[in-house]
Amino acid sequence: MPATQLKDPVHGYVELDPALVDHVVDQRAFQRLRHVRQLSATYLVYPGANHTRFEHSLGVYHLAKAVFENLREQSYFYRDATSSELDDIQRTLECAALLHDVGHPPLSHLGERFLDAAALRDRLADHGLQAAIADAGVDDDPVADAAEHELLGCRIVLEQFPESLDELGVDPLDVCAHILGYSLEYERGGRWQHGVAAQILHSPIDVDRLDYITRDNQMTGADVLSFDTERMVASYTAHPEEGLALSDKALSTIGNYLEGRIAVYMWVTQHHKSVFANVLLGDLLDELAALADEPPVTADRILAEGIDDNTVMERLRVAARDNLDSTLADLYDRFRGRRFPETCWKHRIAYADRVDADLDAFSDWLVANADRLEAALADDLGVPTHEVWIEQSYVPEYEPQALEDIPIAYGGTTRSVGGWGLYGDRAFDSPIPFVYVPYGVEKRATTTLTEWFHADAGATPD
Repeated sequence: MPATQLKDPVHGYVELDPALVDHVVDQRAFQRLRHVRQLSATYLVYPGANHTRFEHSLGVYHLAKAVFENLREQSYFYRDATSSELDDIQRTLECAALLHDVGHPPLSHLGERFLDAAALRDRLADHGLQAAIADAGVDDDPVADAAEHELLGCRIVLEQFPESLDELGVDPLDVCAHILGYSLEYERGGRWQHGVAAQILHSPIDVDRLDYITRDNQMTGADVLSFDTERMVASYTAHPEEGLALSDKALSTIGNYLEGRIAVYMWVTQHHKSVFANVLLGDLLDELAALADEPPVTADRILAEGIDDNTVMERLRVAARDNLDSTLADLYDRFRGRRFPETCWKHRIAYADRVDADLDAFSDWLVANADRLEAALADDLGVPTHEVWIEQSYVPEYEPQALEDIPIAYGGTTRSVGGWGLYGDRAFDSPIPFVYVPYGVEKRATTTLTEWFHADAGATPD
């Protein structure tokens, strides 16, 4: 049967084996991702940011498949493995790439905080995941360190995809291991190519980042990234001792990749209005949880009912309608009408210009004491507490980490970007906190906070 083709706006045609479509893509749990936005409320800032976890997952699959198939053409990669063995490795990687985000709750990272990580780990233990990882010889416990959406993703794989994956000849436990960054076959002493497959999905140069950086830049229209994705894909190489790396083919584009990762974060995720839009939606979820006396998102409801962004937004609409005098109703009206407050500064240049203090120390002070400072500043300004926000990025765990560790292979040696001297002395922008207040009091709020900071030597005012 010919491959199924799907047209993706980022990568062009994505080809899938019909068996993958039947057993993974067309399953209800995967289709739910069509209704989970990749960037939550960022569409209120970038109108085109309506892309979802569904197309992102297809993009990660497409890139993972392309990288692995390119590696299969390299003599060093295939010379000690049969074609059948490589087929098995590739099929596990393809399934893991498709399913790596299947556990994202409604509103992505905003809904993730309502998931019970301890309960999810207990359920995974019942399914034998931790035991399988330990029996394979992994010293660390990746389940203990996994994000909530990864834990839920593993639970969904083990509860809703075991028969489908068995039909494909793929071990569901190994798919979960790949989602967490490991290959059970490799850890058990299998072919080194198993370990490389896991790195394609989970490493400093994984295709997950490669897709969402490219996709977020294109779909938002931010256009802060000029990057040759095909060149990058063609540059992947691998070695039994060194693992996955980029060859010197990447030299022409690696600088753009380094800069682009930062730029997309700074001007999309960390854009001051994007931060507020997502903070506002997060506060709405908190108000809904308090009003209903239950979390708006649970793992059981995702598994049993397939709840998504639409489900939760409808619950917010009904709660606002039925509680007109509540904070939730006021916040919901702000969200629906996109009535945003003013920010005391929009970027690092304005921050440095308006705050007469050491910026790193001032930032630490703001973030560490945000709740109490919000209340104190609201009182000083004579406005309700929920009219003042002190916030940073809504996904701080996605802040770009040090990029020096990206591996570059040349001349039989693999070194990091920093080790080859390619990283340079770049002084990348770092995220800053924002202070949001009602229109017209931005300067007063900035002056007041600065005075409090100096007067209290970094202590929070009473």
